[in-house]
Amino acid sequence: MHMNMTPSATQHKPTLRVIKLLEAVASTSRGATLSEIAEIMECPRSTLTPILKTLVDCRYLICDNETLRYSIGRQAYIIGNTYQYTGDVLDLIRDQMEVMASLCNENVHLGVLEGDSIIYLQKVTGSKPLRLISAVGKHLPAYATALGKSLLYDHTLKELHTLFPPHLPAITDKTLATVDDLYKNIHKDNNDEFTYEEEEITKYARCIAKPLRMNGKIVAALSISFIVFDGTAEHVEKIKQILRRFGTIIEKLIAAKGAPY
Repeated sequence: MHMNMTPSATQHKPTLRVIKLLEAVASTSRGATLSEIAEIMECPRSTLTPILKTLVDCRYLICDNETLRYSIGRQAYIIGNTYQYTGDVLDLIRDQMEVMASLCNENVHLGVLEGDSIIYLQKVTGSKPLRLISAVGKHLPAYATALGKSLLYDHTLKELHTLFPPHLPAITDKTLATVDDLYKNIHKDNNDEFTYEEEEITKYARCIAKPLRMNGKIVAALSISFIVFDGTAEHVEKIKQILRRFGTIIEKLIAAKGAPY
Protein backbone atom coordinates (compact mmCIF):
# COMPACT_ATOMS: atom_id res chain seq x y z
CA MET A 1 0.00 0.00 0.00
CA HIS A 2 1.80 3.09 -1.22
CA MET A 3 0.29 5.53 1.24
CA ASN A 4 3.35 7.75 1.09
CA MET A 5 3.04 8.48 -2.62
CA THR A 6 3.93 12.08 -3.38
CA PRO A 7 2.20 13.39 -6.51
CA SER A 8 4.67 14.27 -9.25
CA ALA A 9 4.11 16.83 -11.95
CA THR A 10 2.85 14.11 -14.28
CA GLN A 11 0.41 12.44 -11.85
CA HIS A 12 -3.28 13.30 -11.81
CA LYS A 13 -4.12 14.12 -8.19
CA PRO A 14 -7.80 13.04 -8.21
CA THR A 15 -6.83 9.68 -9.74
CA LEU A 16 -4.03 9.27 -7.23
CA ARG A 17 -6.52 9.90 -4.42
CA VAL A 18 -8.74 7.06 -5.68
CA ILE A 19 -5.75 4.70 -5.79
CA LYS A 20 -4.71 5.65 -2.26
CA LEU A 21 -8.27 5.16 -1.03
CA LEU A 22 -8.45 1.63 -2.48
CA GLU A 23 -5.08 0.81 -0.92
CA ALA A 24 -6.24 2.17 2.44
CA VAL A 25 -9.29 -0.11 2.42
CA ALA A 26 -7.25 -3.10 1.20
CA SER A 27 -4.85 -2.67 4.14
CA THR A 28 -7.56 -3.47 6.69
CA SER A 29 -8.61 -6.97 7.71
CA ARG A 30 -12.25 -6.15 8.54
CA GLY A 31 -12.93 -3.09 6.41
CA ALA A 32 -12.75 0.56 7.39
CA THR A 33 -15.21 3.33 8.20
CA LEU A 34 -15.18 6.71 6.50
CA SER A 35 -13.48 8.22 9.56
CA GLU A 36 -10.79 5.53 9.60
CA ILE A 37 -10.10 5.95 5.88
CA ALA A 38 -9.88 9.72 6.32
CA GLU A 39 -7.39 9.25 9.16
CA ILE A 40 -5.21 6.84 7.17
CA MET A 41 -5.19 9.13 4.13
CA GLU A 42 -5.07 12.38 6.11
CA CYS A 43 -7.86 13.63 3.89
CA PRO A 44 -11.18 15.41 4.72
CA ARG A 45 -14.23 13.16 4.97
CA SER A 46 -16.17 15.48 2.69
CA THR A 47 -13.60 14.90 -0.07
CA LEU A 48 -13.78 11.12 0.29
CA THR A 49 -17.57 10.72 0.50
CA PRO A 50 -18.35 11.11 -3.25
CA ILE A 51 -15.39 8.90 -4.18
CA LEU A 52 -16.60 6.15 -1.86
CA LYS A 53 -20.14 6.37 -3.23
CA THR A 54 -18.91 6.05 -6.81
CA LEU A 55 -16.65 3.09 -5.98
CA VAL A 56 -19.55 1.35 -4.22
CA ASP A 57 -21.91 2.03 -7.14
CA CYS A 58 -19.33 0.54 -9.53
CA ARG A 59 -18.74 -2.46 -7.21
CA TYR A 60 -15.08 -1.68 -6.54
CA LEU A 61 -16.03 -1.35 -2.87
CA ILE A 62 -18.84 -2.73 -0.77
CA CYS A 63 -20.32 -1.03 2.28
CA ASP A 64 -21.90 -2.93 5.14
CA ASN A 65 -25.23 -1.26 5.91
CA GLU A 66 -25.01 -2.03 9.62
CA THR A 67 -21.37 -1.24 10.45
CA LEU A 68 -20.81 1.28 7.62
CA ARG A 69 -17.46 -0.35 6.99
CA TYR A 70 -16.04 -0.36 3.47
CA SER A 71 -14.19 -3.37 2.04
CA ILE A 72 -12.87 -4.38 -1.37
CA GLY A 73 -15.63 -5.29 -3.83
CA ARG A 74 -16.04 -7.91 -6.52
CA GLN A 75 -15.03 -5.72 -9.44
CA ALA A 76 -11.68 -4.82 -7.86
CA TYR A 77 -11.07 -8.51 -7.22
CA ILE A 78 -11.89 -9.45 -10.81
CA ILE A 79 -9.56 -6.82 -12.24
CA GLY A 80 -6.80 -7.71 -9.77
CA ASN A 81 -6.91 -11.34 -10.80
CA THR A 82 -6.40 -10.51 -14.48
CA TYR A 83 -2.83 -9.57 -13.57
CA GLN A 84 -0.69 -12.66 -14.18
CA TYR A 85 2.22 -12.17 -11.84
CA THR A 86 5.22 -14.30 -12.85
CA GLY A 87 7.62 -13.32 -10.08
CA ASP A 88 8.08 -14.63 -6.57
CA VAL A 89 5.91 -13.72 -3.59
CA LEU A 90 9.09 -12.40 -1.93
CA ASP A 91 9.29 -9.68 -4.57
CA LEU A 92 5.74 -8.59 -3.77
CA ILE A 93 6.48 -8.64 -0.05
CA ARG A 94 9.65 -6.63 -0.54
CA ASP A 95 7.63 -3.95 -2.37
CA GLN A 96 5.51 -3.55 0.76
CA MET A 97 8.56 -3.59 3.04
CA GLU A 98 10.12 -0.74 1.06
CA VAL A 99 7.03 1.35 1.67
CA MET A 100 7.18 0.47 5.38
CA ALA A 101 10.82 1.56 5.57
CA SER A 102 10.03 4.85 3.83
CA LEU A 103 7.19 5.57 6.27
CA CYS A 104 9.32 5.18 9.41
CA ASN A 105 12.91 5.47 8.09
CA GLU A 106 13.79 2.27 9.94
CA ASN A 107 15.04 -1.23 9.09
CA VAL A 108 12.39 -3.79 8.11
CA HIS A 109 12.93 -7.57 8.18
CA LEU A 110 11.07 -10.68 7.06
CA GLY A 111 12.09 -14.04 8.47
CA VAL A 112 11.09 -17.64 9.05
CA LEU A 113 11.91 -20.24 11.70
CA GLU A 114 14.42 -23.02 11.09
CA GLY A 115 14.68 -25.19 14.18
CA ASP A 116 15.83 -22.93 17.01
CA SER A 117 17.05 -20.16 14.69
CA ILE A 118 15.60 -17.58 12.35
CA ILE A 119 16.67 -17.08 8.77
CA TYR A 120 16.24 -13.67 7.18
CA LEU A 121 14.44 -13.76 3.83
CA GLN A 122 14.26 -10.02 3.17
CA LYS A 123 15.80 -6.88 4.63
CA VAL A 124 15.09 -3.27 3.71
CA THR A 125 17.36 -0.69 5.28
CA GLY A 126 16.05 2.65 6.51
CA SER A 127 17.85 5.97 6.34
CA LYS A 128 18.95 6.06 9.98
CA PRO A 129 22.50 4.99 11.00
CA LEU A 130 21.68 1.72 12.76
CA ARG A 131 24.22 -1.06 12.25
CA LEU A 132 22.65 -4.50 12.56
CA ILE A 133 24.10 -7.98 12.23
CA SER A 134 21.07 -9.15 10.25
CA ALA A 135 21.44 -10.01 6.57
CA VAL A 136 19.43 -11.95 4.00
CA GLY A 137 20.20 -15.64 4.38
CA LYS A 138 21.78 -15.22 7.82
CA HIS A 139 20.74 -17.36 10.79
CA LEU A 140 20.41 -15.92 14.30
CA PRO A 141 19.17 -17.45 17.58
CA ALA A 142 15.39 -17.13 17.73
CA TYR A 143 15.37 -16.45 21.48
CA ALA A 144 17.35 -13.20 21.14
CA THR A 145 15.34 -11.40 18.44
CA ALA A 146 11.85 -9.94 18.28
CA LEU A 147 11.44 -11.64 14.90
CA GLY A 148 12.29 -15.00 16.45
CA LYS A 149 9.94 -14.44 19.37
CA SER A 150 7.11 -13.80 16.91
CA LEU A 151 7.90 -17.04 15.10
CA LEU A 152 7.81 -18.83 18.47
CA TYR A 153 4.56 -17.16 19.52
CA ASP A 154 2.40 -20.28 19.29
CA HIS A 155 4.94 -22.54 20.99
CA THR A 156 4.02 -23.84 24.42
CA LEU A 157 6.48 -23.56 27.30
CA LYS A 158 7.16 -27.31 26.95
CA GLU A 159 7.92 -26.91 23.23
CA LEU A 160 10.33 -24.06 23.98
CA HIS A 161 12.15 -26.28 26.46
CA THR A 162 12.63 -28.87 23.72
CA LEU A 163 14.19 -26.24 21.43
CA PHE A 164 16.50 -24.45 23.87
CA PRO A 165 18.62 -25.28 26.93
CA PRO A 166 17.12 -24.14 30.26
CA HIS A 167 19.73 -21.36 30.48
CA LEU A 168 20.04 -19.41 27.25
CA PRO A 169 23.54 -18.53 26.01
CA ALA A 170 24.13 -14.80 26.55
CA ILE A 171 24.84 -12.68 23.47
CA THR A 172 24.71 -9.33 25.31
CA ASP A 173 24.20 -8.44 28.94
CA LYS A 174 20.49 -7.99 28.16
CA THR A 175 19.87 -11.39 26.56
CA LEU A 176 17.07 -13.27 28.32
CA ALA A 177 18.50 -15.74 30.82
CA THR A 178 16.10 -18.72 30.77
CA VAL A 179 13.43 -20.40 28.68
CA ASP A 180 10.84 -19.41 31.29
CA ASP A 181 11.91 -15.78 30.87
CA LEU A 182 11.59 -16.17 27.11
CA TYR A 183 8.04 -17.53 27.33
CA LYS A 184 6.94 -14.68 29.62
CA ASN A 185 8.60 -12.11 27.37
CA ILE A 186 6.93 -13.46 24.22
CA HIS A 187 3.48 -13.19 25.78
CA LYS A 188 3.78 -9.90 27.66
CA ASP A 189 1.64 -8.17 24.99
CA ASN A 190 -1.08 -10.56 23.82
CA ASN A 191 -3.47 -7.92 22.46
CA ASP A 192 -1.86 -7.57 19.03
CA GLU A 193 0.65 -10.43 19.15
CA PHE A 194 3.56 -7.99 19.15
CA THR A 195 6.92 -9.21 20.41
CA TYR A 196 9.84 -7.08 21.55
CA GLU A 197 13.61 -7.09 21.86
CA GLU A 198 15.86 -4.45 23.35
CA GLU A 199 19.64 -4.76 23.01
CA GLU A 200 19.40 -8.53 23.46
CA ILE A 201 21.47 -9.21 20.35
CA THR A 202 22.75 -5.79 19.18
CA LYS A 203 23.80 -2.89 21.38
CA TYR A 204 21.63 0.25 21.04
CA ALA A 205 19.04 -1.58 18.90
CA ARG A 206 15.38 -2.19 19.66
CA CYS A 207 12.96 -4.23 17.60
CA ILE A 208 9.22 -4.86 17.41
CA ALA A 209 7.82 -7.81 15.45
CA LYS A 210 4.54 -9.41 14.51
CA PRO A 211 3.81 -12.97 13.28
CA LEU A 212 2.34 -13.53 9.83
CA ARG A 213 -0.24 -16.30 9.51
CA MET A 214 -1.68 -18.44 6.74
CA ASN A 215 -4.79 -20.44 7.63
CA GLY A 216 -4.15 -19.58 11.27
CA LYS A 217 -0.60 -20.97 11.27
CA ILE A 218 2.48 -18.78 11.70
CA VAL A 219 4.52 -19.03 8.48
CA ALA A 220 6.76 -15.95 8.78
CA ALA A 221 7.27 -12.80 10.83
CA LEU A 222 7.76 -9.12 10.10
CA SER A 223 9.82 -6.72 12.21
CA ILE A 224 11.02 -3.12 12.41
CA SER A 225 14.29 -2.25 14.18
CA PHE A 226 15.29 1.16 15.49
CA ILE A 227 17.79 2.92 17.75
CA VAL A 228 16.92 2.72 21.45
CA PHE A 229 17.18 6.50 21.78
CA ASP A 230 14.39 6.92 19.20
CA GLY A 231 12.01 4.72 21.17
CA THR A 232 9.52 7.39 22.21
CA ALA A 233 5.94 6.36 22.86
CA GLU A 234 4.88 8.12 19.66
CA HIS A 235 7.50 6.38 17.50
CA VAL A 236 6.73 2.97 18.98
CA GLU A 237 3.02 3.45 18.30
CA LYS A 238 3.77 4.52 14.73
CA ILE A 239 5.84 1.38 14.20
CA LYS A 240 3.03 -0.77 15.60
CA GLN A 241 0.52 0.86 13.26
CA ILE A 242 2.78 0.18 10.28
CA LEU A 243 3.24 -3.45 11.32
CA ARG A 244 -0.53 -3.89 11.75
CA ARG A 245 -1.36 -2.32 8.40
CA PHE A 246 1.28 -3.97 6.26
CA GLY A 247 1.14 -7.23 8.17
CA THR A 248 -2.45 -7.54 6.97
CA ILE A 249 -1.45 -6.80 3.37
CA ILE A 250 1.44 -9.27 3.41
CA GLU A 251 -0.76 -11.98 4.96
CA LYS A 252 -3.16 -11.48 2.04
CA LEU A 253 -0.26 -11.84 -0.41
CA ILE A 254 0.84 -15.05 1.32
CA ALA A 255 -2.73 -16.39 1.25
CA ALA A 256 -2.96 -15.72 -2.48
CA LYS A 257 0.56 -16.70 -3.55
CA GLY A 258 1.73 -19.17 -0.90
CA ALA A 259 4.21 -19.07 1.96
CA PRO A 260 7.46 -17.21 1.21
CA TYR A 261 9.73 -20.13 2.13
